[in-house]
This record gives sequence, C-alpha cells and structure tokens, in this order.
Amino acid sequence: RIQILFEHGGFPRSLLLLLSLLRRGSSILMHYYYQIIFSNHGSNVKYIARIPKDKSECSEAALRPVRFANICYEEHFDADYSLPVRYASLDKLLERLMDARFLGVEYLNTFLLTYRCFTDGHTVLGYIINTYYDALAKLPDNGVPESPSYLPKNNNFEKHSPPPRPSISSINSDSVFMAAKYYSEVAMRVFNVIKSWISKYFQDFVSDPSLYQRLMIFLDQVGANDSNMTQCGRKAVNIIRRSLALQEASKAAYPLKEIYETYFNKRGNYCCLSLTVDCDVLARQMTILEHWSLTEIQPNEFLDKSWVKDKEKAPNICSLMQRCDKMSNMVASEVLAGETASTRAKTIARWVNIAALCRKHNNFASLLQIVAGLTFSAIQRLKYTWAIVPQEMKNSLNTLKDLVSVSNRFKNMKSEIKRCDPPCVPYIGVYLADLISIEEGVQNLNSNGLINFAKMRMLAHTILEIRLYQQTYYDIQVVPDVIKYILVNCSNALSEDKIFERSYTLEPRNQRPPSGSNDSVV
Repeated sequence: RIQILFEHGGFPRSLLLLLSLLRRGSSILMHYYYQIIFSNHGSNVKYIARIPKDKSECSEAALRPVRFANICYEEHFDADYSLPVRYASLDKLLERLMDARFLGVEYLNTFLLTYRCFTDGHTVLGYIINTYYDALAKLPDNGVPESPSYLPKNNNFEKHSPPPRPSISSINSDSVFMAAKYYSEVAMRVFNVIKSWISKYFQDFVSDPSLYQRLMIFLDQVGANDSNMTQCGRKAVNIIRRSLALQEASKAAYPLKEIYETYFNKRGNYCCLSLTVDCDVLARQMTILEHWSLTEIQPNEFLDKSWVKDKEKAPNICSLMQRCDKMSNMVASEVLAGETASTRAKTIARWVNIAALCRKHNNFASLLQIVAGLTFSAIQRLKYTWAIVPQEMKNSLNTLKDLVSVSNRFKNMKSEIKRCDPPCVPYIGVYLADLISIEEGVQNLNSNGLINFAKMRMLAHTILEIRLYQQTYYDIQVVPDVIKYILVNCSNALSEDKIFERSYTLEPRNQRPPSGSNDSVV
C-alpha cells in the first residue's frame, strides 16, 4: 500500500512515499520513508533519502543500492539514517553538498576534506556562490537593491548582477512565502558550508590567494547589499568573518617553528642528551616537538600518496619522516658515544626509561624512534654491553618492542592508540600505510566515470582520525634549550654506515670479554 503526500509550491518539488516492504523469506514487515527530490522541471530524480520509521529497524534493511542517473547509493544507513553516496558525478556531489535537506556532518566533512581528489577549490566556491544567488533570484523584486557581486560559474572575478527577479504582482502570496523560505534555507546552508570550510581547511585559502579574494568579494557584497538576509544570516556572515580573522592571526600553540628552522639540519657541538638531561624533561620535550610536527601537516598532504609521488606537495610529512629516521640514528649514536661497556649500558637503560615515559605521555612517535634506535643490528650485536644491562630494562624494552611491532600493520600500536585519551602523538607511518592501501586498492572513478565517493569516505575516516590528534594540544611548557639540543643532535647523528663502523670498532668480532664486563648498571 502506498501513501503519497505532496508539498505544493516551492523549489524543488518533493514527493514523500511511504512504502511497506516485505523482506523475501521473512515475515518481518518493514516500513520506510522514501523522500525523492526532483529536478527543476520534475523530469529527473536528483536525490533519494531512505529513512526508517523506527531506528531499531535499520539492521533489518537488506536492499540493494539505489541507483539513478549519475548517482548510486550504498545499501546501509549512515549515522544520520540516510543512504550514503557510493558513486556520483561531480554535479550530483555539489548538489547534495548545498541541499539543505541533507544536514549530516559526515558528508560535509568528507567532501571538504577530499574534494581535491576530483575537483578544485574554485569550482566548489563558484558552485556555492551560484547556489546562493540562484535562490536570491527567485525572490520577488520588492524594491531590494540587487547585489552587484553575482559571480558566474566560471572563475572570473568581475562583479555581475544577479538574474532579474519576478515582479511581486505576478505571483501569489503562497509562492512568495515558499520562495522566501527556500532562500532562507539555502542562505543558511551556504554560510554553514563556508564556515566549516574556513574553520577546518583554511589552508586552502592561504595556498590560493585568488580563492581567498573571491570569498572576500562574495562576503563583502552580500553583507553590504543584500537586505533580504535574515538576522540569523547576518550573524552567520559575522561568524565567518571572525573565523577568518582568527585563522589569519592564529599561531602555533608551541613556539617551535623558528627554533626548528634554525637548528634542524645545522651542524654543531654534539651533547649526549640522555646523560645530561632529566629523563622526564627529555621525554616531555620530545613529545612537544613531535606533536608540533604533527600539527604542521596539512590535510591535503595525505591525499593521492603525495609524500611518495610529489614530495613538494607534502613537505611537512617528508620533513617529519626524515627527522624520524634521524632520531633513531641519534639514539644509536648516543649509545655508541660511550667508550666503555658500562657507559653504553647506562645510556641504553636511560633511553629505555625515556621510551617508557613517552608511552606515558601517549607519544608513540618518539617511542617507536627510540625502540628503533635501540634495536639496530649494530646496537644489538654489542653483547658485552647488553650483558650488563639490567634484566628489568631488557624486559621493559621487549614489551615496548611488541607494542610498536610492524606485524599485522601495527596492530598492537593501533589498539593502544585507540584506548588512550588525547592528547596523543601517533606514529604517522601507521596512517600512511593505511592511506596507501586505500589509494592502491580502490580507484577514484568507476567504470562509468563516476566519482568513487565510498573511497573518499575511507580516506576521510583515516585522515579525520589524525586531525583529532592534531587539534588536541599538550599542556607542557617548552624548554627551548632542550629542543635545540635535540635538533642539533639529530642533525649530527651518525649515518647508518658510520653506526656500524663505530659498533665494530668498540666491540670487534671475536673480541675477548673486557675486564669488569660482569658489572651491572645501577
């Protein structure tokens, strides 16, 4: 039995169908609401949203994906109890982005994060601006000055006037009300999308000044000339302006950029940090340094394997990975700086303590770097050194090795990261491996040339998890001198060849045990 309800007037027209579906092979009767939204002339279906009458019935759905021209939906419900897009053309994705009926944040976040994979910022902003002025053009001409800032769908920055509005005498009061309602809904959607874009991905406007200029032209003209805007709309524009001001004035939470640029890759005097700096102080400063490096990475650097294909597009990821290798070499270099086995064993014990403290601070990046440095084969072969390392320290190191093991794609580390509460510094390689797997396993377009938005959701899910850790800061005071020593020591650490050479110099093959080799490290 089908019940049909019409919404008269307005744009676009919507048809609400109540369908009673009987699952094959089951006596369970399920009720769903299907909302089908038609295009301007009612000839083509734009969207379909399937909403269960009872949320508890969602798990009972066993329907195939719904397909229409240029768009295909998943067979399961998302968190907003609507059907996620599986494949779609760019036009369909943009239409859904600006449709006020789809208010879920999951689609909005996924689109704003991954649109760079299939389009550019000017296309998205142009569509947003045109959507606003298309709605404005449907209002009757009641003496309100026309905005001179209408921007066409191309990327020109010339000021244009919106299309002429219908005369108020030619339409009835119901149509006027529906047009005003539609304009209000579209305007709020436009401002919400822009606000989300600015607050989460302001780097898009920093890296493209013309995109920023285009946005400012739109906001200036809308705020100055559009008297149709409601008080709520004006408040939204003001919020966007404040967000812009905050983003432009914002600085890194940690004053490390200048220190990093000055001392990283700089030659200088080497200082054995583990023996001169308190273990907890060193662990906390390493945590601050790693978290700052993580916050410097922009979302677009995670897309399209840019850190592998074109390193210029992912400078912060490449810099972080380069320093990760140097940190491991630094740990090994500090161990080998000791001339006697007892000094080397003491250095190993202190670095194990530092690694355990990094774990306490949820700093899995430094934890892995330290463990990697201590498990170099050039370090592991120092049998006379390891013979006097306390067994307690060896057990602790083995536990940490299991935690950061690469087996099953860092399964143990992933579980530990998910259990901890932010702030946290995950090892970025965990997520880069997942992103490479998604990029290589799934194509951006299907056989019909439609955008694979299901893949975009997978990418967004991984990147948004990183964003969570980027946006949660540590309450730790920066000690510039310690940060400087860390960076200088990284830059002056031995290369892998030098590490092996130094290892064989200290403990040659077939060397006799040195006197006092049985002394333990206190």
